[in-house]
Amino acid sequence: MWAVSIMMISCKTDRFNLSVVQENFINDCCFGEDFSHWLVSILRANGIDADVICMEDFGWANRVKYQDTMYLMCITGYSDDLPNNPNYGEWQISLEPHRTLLQRLLRQQNTTSDTLLNKIKNLLQDAGFVEVAINQ
Repeated sequence: MWAVSIMMISCKTDRFNLSVVQENFINDCCFGEDFSHWLVSILRANGIDADVICMEDFGWANRVKYQDTMYLMCITGYSDDLPNNPNYGEWQISLEPHRTLLQRLLRQQNTTSDTLLNKIKNLLQDAGFVEVAINQ
């Protein structure tokens, strides 16, 4: 079995929709379009190439290119179900670097991943998100 090098960042906020299921949702937990667009715009504003790709059954998939490495960045949100603040909840951002077959066979890890994780963590903290943590 191949080792998967997925890195996670979690945070909490009420800035994005976690309460209204949209008509175009694949299922009831496809939240994250607004968060994806916001995060991609912040990454771009900080010189990092990023694009929103599409809705998935878990949330939203995005593409990030950082220091010549491509990443799949997925965003998933879970409401804390607070009656007075239905959009407050936890967001999880996962980053998976693309590795060539040779890199996988040699079990080579990407060296830019920690830097990108810390950049995203700092951007979230600077924007006022709470409980921001890297979960590896």
